Amino acid sequence: MTDVHLLVCSDLHGSDKALDVLKNAQEDDAFDAVVVCGDFTTNGSPKYVKDFLAQARVPVLGVPGNCDTDAIVGLLAKAGASVHGRRVDINGLKFFGFGGAPPSPYGMPFEIDETTMAERIRAIGVRGGVMVTHTPPLGMNDLTKGGRNMGSKALLDVAGELRPLLALSGHIHEARGEIVSDGTVFVNPGPAKEGYYSKIHIQQSVRVSMCRM
Repeated sequence: MTDVHLLVCSDLHGSDKALDVLKNAQEDDAFDAVVVCGDFTTNGSPKYVKDFLAQARVPVLGVPGNCDTDAIVGLLAKAGASVHGRRVDINGLKFFGFGGAPPSPYGMPFEIDETTMAERIRAIGVRGGVMVTHTPPLGMNDLTKGGRNMGSKALLDVAGELRPLLALSGHIHEARGEIVSDGTVFVNPGPAKEGYYSKIHIQQSVRVSMCRM
């Protein structure tokens, strides 16, 4: 039987606060993996990511965010801490994902069209696993302060096809939350740079605790 306990965070943006989240959460609980839904930094150096990985006591499964550089994408892959275009097994549970965000007027380091994101996830995804993206699927924890849904229709379609047990994303800082739809639990843990994170226990069901340090 699957029994997996996860520490989930996103949108660290190179902050000391996010490093404190990792440190303190690990002191309070035992996890099987740390999942990071992108934006380790904001155009930052790989040193921060190395520091984060060094502090993690368990495997890290991350995807890059739109603010992460190619150097960070490569570092995660080299460290074995990436589910960006990859599938990884933890205690019998399959994790798969893809990072980045659709093109914007701001020209961030890692922007990619949502059709390509969806194609790459389809190539590695499995039913009943855990889908990890930076960009949220449309309508799933993606509402901005201005009242716009900024998620991806293509990723929503993939979630409908693969029906993951759990779908994790970030990117929209103010859209922290949990939504259950068609058997999938969609979670945005909120920005770790502000002390937000989630603890998720997967056994016979998915139990989500939304936390703040």
